[in-house]
Amino acid sequence: MKNFMGLSLLGIGLGASVAVSAATIVPGSANPNLAGRAGGYTCCSGDSVPGQAAVLVNGLSFVSGDRLAFSVTGSSSVGPGTSTGLNPGAPDGSAPFSMTNYGDGISAALSVRVDALMGVFLGATSPTGGVTPAQLDFSTGLGLAFTTLSPLVGQMFFIGDGRTTLNLGPSAGTEQAFVVPVGATRLFLGSSDGFGWFNNSGDFTVDARILDVGPTVVPLPAAAWLLLGGLGVLGGVTRRRASA
Repeated sequence: MKNFMGLSLLGIGLGASVAVSAATIVPGSANPNLAGRAGGYTCCSGDSVPGQAAVLVNGLSFVSGDRLAFSVTGSSSVGPGTSTGLNPGAPDGSAPFSMTNYGDGISAALSVRVDALMGVFLGATSPTGGVTPAQLDFSTGLGLAFTTLSPLVGQMFFIGDGRTTLNLGPSAGTEQAFVVPVGATRLFLGSSDGFGWFNNSGDFTVDARILDVGPTVVPLPAAAWLLLGGLGVLGGVTRRRASA
């Protein structure tokens, strides 16, 4: 009974942690400008789908308002090399960098870092031909040390290693939260570069999970509602006895 009651209350409460994850390998050659594009789409001085396509995160079911968290290892490089020890920034990237904005439904991020892990939320349809949102500029506010980020659909955003500190490893700093925007049904991952992702090397291993759910009441089984209703009646009787 205690376990059942605990699950019932968890279903009603907001901000409950959800144990859902999806481990994803993201090559350094994955170009976030190609997220959600049809086969044969070309961009960015030599890249095309499927060769340099951004990687779709599978196995993670989310809705708008959910907050995601990322645990990331590995590294990428904007030139040929090996998959380890490519730069001191690892998932956070290395030198400060603003990405080239190619548009066509997806906007590139400003004031991030080269060779870093990037993400972009999309809806159910291709972004090609759609309105390009404004670019996220990380030179304002807390910069890359944000605790919570709310990108729009089609806006590339910085993930790095998913922590508030840069270049200090996956256990340093505070875990960052990424709010799923309205209209988002898919999440794509790639690396930060300016052009020609095709000759990048290295890869990231990404574990994405739902940190907590948005402000939506989770439906409960009928038996749970009966249980909670009974608890409410019992509480009413107790109050009446106390006031008698």
